[in-house]
Amino acid sequence: MRALLDTHAVLWAAAGDARLGSSAAALLRTLQIGEAVIADITLLEIAMLAKKERIRLSVSAGEYLRGIQRNFPPLPITSEIAALAMEIELPHGDPFDRIIVASALHHELPLLTREENISASGLVRVIW
Repeated sequence: MRALLDTHAVLWAAAGDARLGSSAAALLRTLQIGEAVIADITLLEIAMLAKKERIRLSVSAGEYLRGIQRNFPPLPITSEIAALAMEIELPHGDPFDRIIVASALHHELPLLTREENISASGLVRVIW
């Protein structure tokens, strides 16, 4: 089985943060290396969060992102995912969320997220 992690989920999983949902944490413990994946746009979102000082990193952003990429392989945005991201019915226009949800849909993966807007949309299977 594989699962796609939303940005906050990958940050909390990488840090061992207790804010990671109990069901999400339990699923991650069962996955093999490479089965917990991210949308490639998540790397950009993390870099932006670090630049805006909304998250603190103990290493350079580049080093941190390389570690995330090693542990959570990124799935590339394809033309199908980009088009789908603009077609899905999400109550907000956040481009990061749109690509992440479209990636989960396209690859038929459950999404580890606590975002209520995504859960309420019913577009993807959410685990938290």
